[in-house]
Amino acid sequence: MGAPPVLVEVARGQGVDARHRGWIAGVDPDGGLTVSIGDSAQLVFLRSSAKPFQLAPFVASGRFDSYDFGSPTEALAIMAASHSGEDRHVRTVQTLLREGGLSRDVLQCGTHPPFDVETAQRLLRDGEPLTPLRHNCSGKHAGMALQAKAAGWDVETYWHPDHPVQRAALVTVATLADLPPAQIGTATDGCGVVTFALPLRNAALLFVRLADPRKVADASLRGALERIRDAMMAHPELVGGERKRLDTALMRAVPGALVAKGGAEGLSSLGILPGHLPDRRAAMGLVVKIEDGDAARRAGSVAVCGVLRQLGVLDATALADLEEFASPPIRDPRGERAGQVTAVLRIA
Repeated sequence: MGAPPVLVEVARGQGVDARHRGWIAGVDPDGGLTVSIGDSAQLVFLRSSAKPFQLAPFVASGRFDSYDFGSPTEALAIMAASHSGEDRHVRTVQTLLREGGLSRDVLQCGTHPPFDVETAQRLLRDGEPLTPLRHNCSGKHAGMALQAKAAGWDVETYWHPDHPVQRAALVTVATLADLPPAQIGTATDGCGVVTFALPLRNAALLFVRLADPRKVADASLRGALERIRDAMMAHPELVGGERKRLDTALMRAVPGALVAKGGAEGLSSLGILPGHLPDRRAAMGLVVKIEDGDAARRAGSVAVCGVLRQLGVLDATALADLEEFASPPIRDPRGERAGQVTAVLRIA
């Protein structure tokens, strides 16, 4: 098939210093391909973009509501999040575990420093030890453990790939992606639970159904997706964080227009709600994958903003709010501009 197309260029002075290649697919509620750059059949791992759909069986089953959470909307948002490990995130996960009769000891996501640099530096300065609560996936893991408890399944093994919690997530992803479960690839995610591999076009189908679940046949699943979507949009600061998080920034820049949930290795996934595309009333699911994994954490953000600008979802005001993501400058040690990261993709 050859190399994927160049989506983003990094300019330094008058020359190109780096290029980032990748694939983009957008679909309508019927699965029709509305945006296509590169091979829409390219296999991608959902990574953390799977979180809303891993959560959906818990909500659809009615077991989420059996806990009578004090703030169910915040609970849903943090369970679908890849949060930055800020204090608010920790408190939110602590609260839902306590309300569910569990402690942080149940979490099997491991530990890592908070994504939020200011929080990470403060913990290091104060000598505060890391706990699983600071892990970006602690909300997801808390939700899985609580789902197991409510169902009467073994709680300590909720993370095993053959556990009913993980099997339910696989079936849900397959159903919403219009694929048989056997055609969904599986592997171990960075937090130790199962993640899923599927074609880019089918990944986009997941997100159009999150944005507009009206064509989802199962009423309980349809209602679960609506609640998860609305919770994420109501609390974008829980889905990502207060600083340097694309998902949060996008949902704040155009409130009510889209739901965003990125994943590792250069994957960005969005659902654009009905009525927010200038040339069509229908919703759209959109997935952007940067081939090289986007270790510098710039190409994916620039490509996403570039597509949304061309689709008319982001106007000049929103783009100004998103400048650090849409067109980040390259600066020298004195803070002077030395270059620019720019989207060079073009959609029909």
